[in-house]
Amino acid sequence: MPGWTDDSLAVDGLGGFLAGLGNLDRVDILPFHKLGAHKYDALGIPFPLRDTPAPPPDLTERVREQFREHGLRAL
Repeated sequence: MPGWTDDSLAVDGLGGFLAGLGNLDRVDILPFHKLGAHKYDALGIPFPLRDTPAPPPDLTERVREQFREHGLRAL
């Protein structure tokens, strides 16, 4: 999620940690989306991430590549 989970150093640290586990088949990088926002509306609950933008494709790919640099299969 842009500004929350895309920090380059944090992604690199997580990639190193996950690679060290040695038991992962793959890491799925799923970009943030707001497809469930209508559920909040239907329930009358404020959606706190309504103004959070979806990440651009190049950001999602950068995160995937960072995991791949640690030898992980990132999709």
